[in-house]
Amino acid sequence: MAVNVAEQYQTLQSDLKSFNEDMKRFTGEVKETVSEAKERIFALEQLAVSGGGGFTPQGMGASASLGSIVLNDAQNNSAFQSLEQWNQGTCRLKATASIQSALTHDDPTTPMPSNPERGAIVPQGGRRRLRLLDVLPSRPTSSDAVEFVQLNADGDAAEQEQEGDTKAEITFNGELKRCEIATVAGHTTVSRQVLSDHAALQRAIDQVIRYKLLTKLEDMIINGGSASSSGGKIAGLASESAAFVPTLTAQMHMADIIGESLVRQADAGYMPNLVLMNSIDWFALQISKKSDDDYLFGSPTMPVPEALWNQVVIPSASVPQDVAYTIDTSFVSVLDREQPTIMLSNSHADYMTRNLLLILGELRAGLEVTDTFAVYKIDLTSSGA
Repeated sequence: MAVNVAEQYQTLQSDLKSFNEDMKRFTGEVKETVSEAKERIFALEQLAVSGGGGFTPQGMGASASLGSIVLNDAQNNSAFQSLEQWNQGTCRLKATASIQSALTHDDPTTPMPSNPERGAIVPQGGRRRLRLLDVLPSRPTSSDAVEFVQLNADGDAAEQEQEGDTKAEITFNGELKRCEIATVAGHTTVSRQVLSDHAALQRAIDQVIRYKLLTKLEDMIINGGSASSSGGKIAGLASESAAFVPTLTAQMHMADIIGESLVRQADAGYMPNLVLMNSIDWFALQISKKSDDDYLFGSPTMPVPEALWNQVVIPSASVPQDVAYTIDTSFVSVLDREQPTIMLSNSHADYMTRNLLLILGELRAGLEVTDTFAVYKIDLTSSGA
């Protein structure tokens, strides 16, 4: 049978042409898919950078600052727009962030436009790190006071030696406690110019909320608040704790006393995971030296991490010197009653005529300690047996 070479050649050319068209179509689809994927990735990157969606992806840096959150809300606020035109009045802004979130928003940038040629004079006071609120659990509450039963248990389980013997009794001692919600507020005065310079306004807001209100709240959580006219206050860790007295050698180092407290607390059935102490005491511990003047813990160029006996140490100026706490944080909660709010006003005193603006920050919070034996208060000057 004769082979028609010309016909087979035409068939092969047709197949190759069809294959080439299929490849072009497939390549076009791949390019379109890749282009769409790139656009989506770019959009996600922009969302992450701007803090959109209310989250911060791990490793992408800190989220927007509290001032930025407040100012984003201000853009659709008619009262704020009226103040920008320097009409007399007051604007109230509410941060959509919890007290703990207000502490951890560290990004100094803002997506809002600012004018770098304008520089309002914003007070810049001393600032210290707020760290206790970072580690204490926080939960929201909708009441002005929270009641709970503070429990302590006495007695231990024991073996029943003979049939009919009375079994060991574990007694629970409960006390009804009322945790009051305290209001913490502070204000600052800035020039009218900050209404036109959003970056300066953001810095002022962050200063009032993060470095003033939260500093005071941390101090109240540790030492308690002042009694109000109704008798309500935050009962701080100083009163909601059990005193610990070391029982080991008389010449104990500060670290030894804290270590014994952690061990005794763990032996009592708790899981202490936090050491709270005065910042100067922590520094004194760091500079402890041997007889040859070598440092016991690290060196000035390579200081040791803030930890003792594998537990986190929180140095705080609010803790009195020679006092420390070992805490099982599962029994301690910060009660978040009201998110930080900001009020802007030019109606205070003669601010309207002096081109001044009042920025008032306010929050409401409390402290709940469900078991005082979960918090050991230590006198670091006490001697062992």
